[in-house]
Amino acid sequence: MTSPLDTRQTGTTWWEDEGRRIAGQLREVSALLIVGSDSEHAARVALAIAQVESEHRHVALGDLTGEAAPLYAVAGGEDAFGLSDCLRQGLPLNDIARPSPDRESLFVLPAGSPPVACEEILAHERWPRLVNGFAKVGALLMLVVPADAPGLATLAAATGGTVLVDVPPSFARGLKVLATVTSPEPTRDVLRAPADRGRRRAVLMVIATLLAIAAAGWFARSSISSIYRAAIAKHSAPQGAAGTAPVPAPAAEIPPADTVRLIDPVNPADTSVTAAFAVEVMAANTLAGANSFLADNGEGTSLNGATVSPVTVGGSTSVWYKVVVGASHDRAGADSLLAALRRERLVRSGEGRVVKVPYALMLADNIERTQALSLHESWHRRGFNPYVLVQHDGSVRLFAGAFETPAQAAPLASALRAAGVAPVLAFRTGRTY
Repeated sequence: MTSPLDTRQTGTTWWEDEGRRIAGQLREVSALLIVGSDSEHAARVALAIAQVESEHRHVALGDLTGEAAPLYAVAGGEDAFGLSDCLRQGLPLNDIARPSPDRESLFVLPAGSPPVACEEILAHERWPRLVNGFAKVGALLMLVVPADAPGLATLAAATGGTVLVDVPPSFARGLKVLATVTSPEPTRDVLRAPADRGRRRAVLMVIATLLAIAAAGWFARSSISSIYRAAIAKHSAPQGAAGTAPVPAPAAEIPPADTVRLIDPVNPADTSVTAAFAVEVMAANTLAGANSFLADNGEGTSLNGATVSPVTVGGSTSVWYKVVVGASHDRAGADSLLAALRRERLVRSGEGRVVKVPYALMLADNIERTQALSLHESWHRRGFNPYVLVQHDGSVRLFAGAFETPAQAAPLASALRAAGVAPVLAFRTGRTY
């Protein structure tokens, strides 16, 4: 006779069926915890919820137990780097996010170097920013957490609520409970014995020691990011002629989006013809500063095809507004443009740099050149900085921003969503007028 907990002959389990059953109750939240006394059962419930929700929005499913085997079965085996490393070292989630092989909108976030289920990680100050980032782009962050983990209440308060998996009702005190899943069979040791968990943590600490050397490389990377941020700050004072008002921005500054990559390029076939190279002219710490530079210097200069790219640098939460110019298929073309900008004294000697920025957000595709100007002005009035690239067939694509990675597009994508427009990531193709 088959146990109601095990329906593997149909390719699923009772826990996953329950996850699918309650998924519809969670549609309005952007972050939640799956809290359980058994990490495998909680992970199966979480995975089923994530699979259902990934049909409606992008989902990142993270392991804060260090033992959620069903998650790794979907997106690869366990390794040294994950959520704990991101939080301890200020790394972006994109460095650890693993896409599900059969669901492009579902990502798995590994646990990382132990200890993971500890107050240092669960009560980390970065969680509210992460939750805010997912909310801004309409995505869902799910975290599988042990029921007895220290710091659980702090983490739960930063999210939209919890799903309790086979824990006693008394455990719900002080938590916002969105749904519960209770085993149909009697279970022993509802909450694990502290001694068992202590032995497991002792083993994990040994593993952590062996991984220390590997982690050192990531600390070096974090230091390099800090140096780069300092260099930008030194050279990023807003530039513009005195007495000239900056272009007004109709909305507030674009907030940082601390989240995983949420969108994929709509034109993957264009990778071989990408106009990936451009010139970064300057970076300002305000949108008004970047707009002022364009307003003062755009007319009759080599700034054709200029745009403003709001990006975060490394683990920083601040947004920098980079003025990026041009679209070249090779570095030589961008080098020539940089030389021209220096001759015109739009860029001082020794400043400006050639960058490889193959990605952008596409605002319009396959339009006539006669339509391009009016469409360009329409987007500009809405507070964006679009640019036109002419395609090989003579049609026009209208882009905004220019980015090194898809993840960098998150702040601008968030601004587009706030304006009521679904962001469309694309490879930059074509040439300027």
